[in-house]
Amino acid sequence: MRLLLAAAATLSLAGCQTVKLDEDIQKNLPAICSNAATAHQIYSLAVAAGKVSPANQRKADAAWTSLEVICADPGKQTAQSVIIQAFAAYLAITAASR
Repeated sequence: MRLLLAAAATLSLAGCQTVKLDEDIQKNLPAICSNAATAHQIYSLAVAAGKVSPANQRKADAAWTSLEVICADPGKQTAQSVIIQAFAAYLAITAASR
C-alpha cells in the first residue's frame, strides 16, 4: 500500500513526465487486456471443470472485475487512473481473500 501511495505522489509531482507514460500505457494496454481476456477464458474453463477452489475463484473474480474497468476503454487510461484502479483491485482482492 505504501508503494502505491508513493507512486501516486511521484506521478503527481512529475506531471509533465507522465505524458510519455500515459502514451505508453494507452499504446500497450490493449494487448495486455487482450491477453488477460484470453487467460480469463482459460481460467473460466478450469472453474467450469471444478478445478478451482471457491477461495481462489473469489480472488480471481475480484481481480478480473477490477481489470475490466481498466480494459473497458484502454485508450483513455492514464498513469493516474491505472494506479487508482490498481489500488482498487488490491482492496477488492484483499476483501475477497477474507
